[in-house]
Amino acid sequence: MRYLFFNTKRKLLWRLIARRGLEHWAKVIVAVVIVGGFFFGAYELFYRVFKYLVSVQDIGPVLVDRLISIAFLAFFAMLLVSNLVSSISTLFRSTETNYLMATPLSFSEIFWSRFVDNFFYSSWATAVIGLPTALAYCIVHHLHIWQLLWISVLLFSFLLIPAYIGSVLSMFLLLAAKKFSMRRTVAVLFLLSLVLIYFYIRTNLAGGLMFNVMGDLSMLNYYLRQLGSYRYPFFPHIWFAEALRAIRLGFSSDARLFSSALLSTAFFGAFVSDFFARHLYRPSFEAAMVLSSRKPLKKRSIVNSWLWQFFKTFPKDVRALLVKDSKLFVRDPNQWSMFAVLLVLLAVYLANLRFIPSKIESLLWQTVISFVNFAFSGYILATLSVRFVYPAISMEGKSFWSIMSSPLSVKKLFWEKFILAFVVFFILAEVVAVISNGILSQSSQMVILTAVGIFLMSISLVSLNVGLGILFPNFEELNPMRIASSGGGMISALLSLFYVGVTVMIIAVPTYRYTSHLTFGDSFSNIEILIAIFALLLVNGAATLIPLKLGLNAIARREF
Repeated sequence: MRYLFFNTKRKLLWRLIARRGLEHWAKVIVAVVIVGGFFFGAYELFYRVFKYLVSVQDIGPVLVDRLISIAFLAFFAMLLVSNLVSSISTLFRSTETNYLMATPLSFSEIFWSRFVDNFFYSSWATAVIGLPTALAYCIVHHLHIWQLLWISVLLFSFLLIPAYIGSVLSMFLLLAAKKFSMRRTVAVLFLLSLVLIYFYIRTNLAGGLMFNVMGDLSMLNYYLRQLGSYRYPFFPHIWFAEALRAIRLGFSSDARLFSSALLSTAFFGAFVSDFFARHLYRPSFEAAMVLSSRKPLKKRSIVNSWLWQFFKTFPKDVRALLVKDSKLFVRDPNQWSMFAVLLVLLAVYLANLRFIPSKIESLLWQTVISFVNFAFSGYILATLSVRFVYPAISMEGKSFWSIMSSPLSVKKLFWEKFILAFVVFFILAEVVAVISNGILSQSSQMVILTAVGIFLMSISLVSLNVGLGILFPNFEELNPMRIASSGGGMISALLSLFYVGVTVMIIAVPTYRYTSHLTFGDSFSNIEILIAIFALLLVNGAATLIPLKLGLNAIARREF
């Protein structure tokens, strides 16, 4: 039976790839070009960063290993949450699951068939970033091809662990929600996660990423020991970073130790997941059916009137859509739970900025730190836009035809989605940028420059994702995470990250050259500033107008 399942998956994949039609092949070619461009761009970025850090004596190689550990810690947290949230829809509430439950397949076989889809939708983005990171690490340290293949296997094992945990937790979550309600269960789980994150930061990240040693050699040696060791090395991201370090240094015993920890955990996770699938998958599926059949409690009309009054400056048709989308966001755990997790990760990021020296005399390093923080703020906007803005049109579902047949124009629908997303994400990104710049003690000029850049990014990224969401709609899927992980979502994510990188480079290059002019007396012309302004307006205009135009034309030609 499992052979039949995997053979069917293989045929479906081949049918998807080999399907005829000019539009289909155009999408495939665009997706391959964008993914390939992003892969090589990410590789070039990581290669240059690693190459520079390795050239720094003593601290450079150790800092590379710690950066990889922190990056994969963030990957692990996001993978865990995305697998947990996505599994509720993929494993329990999808039409395919309902169909498979009526077949002679065992519950374990149904679980694994849905697990494969859930794993792909939740992990592909991390794989696209992780593979060029591993490739850059291997080339910088002159590792062999078989070592790169070894690291790729370790990366795959790393991706599997949060997938197992998220799938098993979803079963317990639904069983608890059946008894205590979904909101109470998620609230308790969220508070428990906050406590775990707090204690992890206190125990493993207390030393910080940077430390102002002030020329003290003993303090520098202490800092190096802190970077090269962990208090509690019991987490997958630490195993992965330590395995890379052991492979780089040729420590075969340590490489086997940490590699076996990852591989054995991945294999053991498969057996544990299969065990819980045999005993809890059916009860948790029944719990999901009970929860979906429960009628929501009627709310007082004061809530409706409050939202209606809050958006009173807008026309009534746009106003009604704003109220609807606000309510749907609050009622959908797939939406607000992921948003809450992103807020927690932002809080962790801001908390760790206090370990970076606040008083750096070098103007050049102040500029570098400022633009690293600016790039991270742009990454936040890109992540939020792809995850919440791109699926917005598709989330209208099969009732989208009623909107198209109503007097409401598609342009008004676009502006409704744009306004709601722009206000929320612009405020959030600006708050993060202002607080982080304050913690880093940046100059007022850099604060203003960052604020202007965030404003332009907010407009362009929201327009880009709304336009691509109209261009590549999926009205059959109700899970926003799966919509964001589709082919169109992949194109949107990579284009958003590419846009952020180009925008940061356009602003950073003249700023860096001007700083070098003030510091080292290098040549600098004001024409470079004018060129940067023109390029910035051109890039933002293209990112804003082109996807919107393409999306509106596609909707105008679509039949409902």
